[in-house]
Amino acid sequence: MAFIPSLAAMTRPFVLEITESAEFLENSLKQAKSGTRKERLLMLWWVKTGQIRYRFELSDRLSRSEATSSRWLGQ
Repeated sequence: MAFIPSLAAMTRPFVLEITESAEFLENSLKQAKSGTRKERLLMLWWVKTGQIRYRFELSDRLSRSEATSSRWLGQ
């Protein structure tokens, strides 16, 4: 039987520097009106608070493709 490493073991954590504080992101999230803006702020908050370490986790939580979350992070 062959050993197949888990997906998390095969990927490396992504490094993203977010200059805004978690409190600022949380307050902005509460004031956001559009759904897309809320999703993007929530994504940044998850990364800032250490809830997300890998891009595939981000895509799973948002129910979006990895391409979409990567594009949002690049903007």
